[in-house]
Amino acid sequence: MDRLTSMEVFHWVVELGSFSRAAERLDLSKASVTAHISALETRLGVKILNRTTRRLSLTDDGTAYLEHVRRILADVQETDALLSAGRSVPRGVLRVEMPVTLGRQYIVPALPRFAAQFPELQVIALLEDRRTNLVEEGIDAAVRNGPLSDSTLIARRVFEARWGTYASPDYLALHGEPKAPAELDGHNCLGLYIVSRGEAFDWVFEKDGERVVRPPGGRLIVSNGEAMLDAAVNGAGIVQTLDMFASRWVASGALRPILADWQRTDAYPISVVYPQGHHLSAKVRAFVDFVAGLFPRARRG
Repeated sequence: MDRLTSMEVFHWVVELGSFSRAAERLDLSKASVTAHISALETRLGVKILNRTTRRLSLTDDGTAYLEHVRRILADVQETDALLSAGRSVPRGVLRVEMPVTLGRQYIVPALPRFAAQFPELQVIALLEDRRTNLVEEGIDAAVRNGPLSDSTLIARRVFEARWGTYASPDYLALHGEPKAPAELDGHNCLGLYIVSRGEAFDWVFEKDGERVVRPPGGRLIVSNGEAMLDAAVNGAGIVQTLDMFASRWVASGALRPILADWQRTDAYPISVVYPQGHHLSAKVRAFVDFVAGLFPRARRG
């Protein structure tokens, strides 16, 4: 059997956790998938997968082998893409995922321009605040904010946002402006609820080497960043959010930055990620480049 094909079969069996699903993904019979895995194990002289009626798991040798297989497949795909880049035109269906607030404020408004640039491409934009499994859900690429944990995805960082603390002029006129984190105890601090964690994001402040971490502790906690900002604009309380989300409200005068001397110093990355199997495909490459172009170069990682 062709060794490279067997490696690809092994990769998809692991990614999808199933011989049957890998067979569907590669348009092969289940028996053919089984034969490819057996051929690999015979050639290597070791067992790479533990198979039971309920689940699959990698052996220690299989885990080590998988890392090499991923690199080899990525190199092959990159080589093919480089040779065909000059004549490859993005076409077909592109399924992309993005967080709700980031998507609505920055990416979706720009998608008509992207669609006009590539008329043979249909874009399906999924706005989700949960992080889905791209392979299992058939998603070609995703825009993600925050640190990345899935090492199986290829990632390109396109921007680094900064944190800020904000309130409306009406709220500050009524309740006063806090000058230090300790003064927030008397204020309504709006929280952003993270469903997967079952709690709101902690607020972080830093100044002259001192770091203060505290829960928002206000009377209103919401699970959507836009809704939280809407509440702040309407005088409900103070928010801590990314400057890229608050910027339009600051520019209009609806929100004012506060606690400027007490801002956290760590950057918050914005990245585009895509599965190994989509490495440098024309439609994914076009989307990644387009999203990168939406953000200022000076603030990229």
